[in-house]
Amino acid sequence: MAPAERSPGGEPERFDPRALASLPPELALARLPAGRHGLPRSFVAHNQRLRIVAGLLRVLPEHGYPATTIGHITGEAGVSRAAFYQQFAGKEECFLATYDLAGGWFCECVERSVAAETEWPARIRTGAAEALRLLAANPLVAHLMAVEVPQAGRAARDRQQAMLDRFAAALRAGHPGRAELPEDLADLLLGGVVSLIARYVDSGRTEQLPEATAALVELLLIPYIGERKASASLSSLSDTG
Repeated sequence: MAPAERSPGGEPERFDPRALASLPPELALARLPAGRHGLPRSFVAHNQRLRIVAGLLRVLPEHGYPATTIGHITGEAGVSRAAFYQQFAGKEECFLATYDLAGGWFCECVERSVAAETEWPARIRTGAAEALRLLAANPLVAHLMAVEVPQAGRAARDRQQAMLDRFAAALRAGHPGRAELPEDLADLLLGGVVSLIARYVDSGRTEQLPEATAALVELLLIPYIGERKASASLSSLSDTG
C-alpha cells in the first residue's frame, strides 16, 4: 500500500487518500455513476469512505472542528448523510479515522527517510527535515495534526500523544547524551516541536515550514549533545540542503 507518490521533479510526497484503498485513481474519489452501475458494494463503500476523509480534510481549515457539521463534510465529499452514517457513527469517529490515516502515512514517511542513517544526530536531522517538508507540501494534513487536535476531544489528543510517543521513542533510542537526562525530556521537546508547527500553520505560513528546520534540529539536539556538536550537525544540514 503506497498512500503517497513522489513527482518526477522530486517534490515531497503528498497525502492522497485514494491510494489507501488500492482503487483505480480515475474512480477512487470520483462521484459514482447514478442508478444501477453494477459496481461491487465493497468498492462503493471504500470510495465513499475515502471521499468523506478527503472532504473532512478540506473543510476543517475553513470551519474548524467545533463548527464543522456533517453537512459540511457530506457536501464537500458529494455523498448523502445516509452514506456518511454507514461509514461513521459521527463527526468524532470520522475525525479519528482521518487522523489515523494521515498520521500513519506521515510517521511511515519520516521513518523511511531515516532508515539509512546510522548516526543518531543524522537521524534526527534527516527526520526533522523530512517532517517539515512533508507538512509544507500537505497543508491540510499539517492543519489536521497541529491545529485541530486540541479542539477535537480526548480521543483525538490520545491519538496525537501516541504519535508523539512513537517519535519520542526514536529520539531516545541510541542518543549519545548523558545518562542522567530525564526520561521525559523527549516528550517535552516534541511538545515544543508541535507548538512551533502550529504557529506556522495558524499564521498561514505552512509552506514555509522548511525554513524552521535549523531551529527545530537545534531544539532537539542541544539538550543531548550540547551547542557545539549541534552546530556542527547543523553545518552538515546546510551542506546537504
